[in-house]
Amino acid sequence: MSHTCTVIFIPLACISSSMKKMRVRLSADIFEYCKSYGHVIERFEVISLFNMVDDMHSEVCKFTIREGVPVDQIKCNYVSNLIVLQNKGREFICLVKGAFSEDIAKFLHTYGSKFEPPVVFENDCLTFNMVGTPEDFNLFISDAIEKGWGLEILSMGTYNPEITAILDVLTPRQRNILIESYRLGYFDHPRKVNASDLADKMEVNKSTLLEHIHKAEKRLIGHILEQIA
Repeated sequence: MSHTCTVIFIPLACISSSMKKMRVRLSADIFEYCKSYGHVIERFEVISLFNMVDDMHSEVCKFTIREGVPVDQIKCNYVSNLIVLQNKGREFICLVKGAFSEDIAKFLHTYGSKFEPPVVFENDCLTFNMVGTPEDFNLFISDAIEKGWGLEILSMGTYNPEITAILDVLTPRQRNILIESYRLGYFDHPRKVNASDLADKMEVNKSTLLEHIHKAEKRLIGHILEQIA
């Protein structure tokens, strides 16, 4: 894919310094991760990013796999754990955990704080939203031109943050327990920690822990399915 750029520099004098939202498209082949996934995935969409610490990530993704490709092929060097939440034909909604490739980690360390889901990989392109000031955007655009990322700006507007983030459907206690359970490997297969040990680590009664996990899963999965129905 050729790295052409369709860019618009934002006149700083004409736009207020309040936060803006810019939707952009990049050539996905600038990332090794996307190159390696092209033969397996027709499309993937990061619906909600739960956690991003150092080079590790966990999120809910919607995958459309290519005809004849088994779902376990989604696993790769950058996806160490995958839990299927819903499946319809070749489309899978999954809870994903793994480590970023070096090039994506470097990209996210520079620009990731300004990302907002959804992030979509399709047709050899990566599309996502950025939130920031006009100064932030001009810096990103300058870097894209210099490094040949094949940037296209799809839209620009005022940033209106969503009132209800995906984890906001949970109580603070449910959110903390679910994230910690996932981090410690309770949802891995085979599990890295059982419910009794997890309850001890979190200093909570086992039955109370399991009740919180069950309610959190039900609320979270229900909310996700409502958003994509």
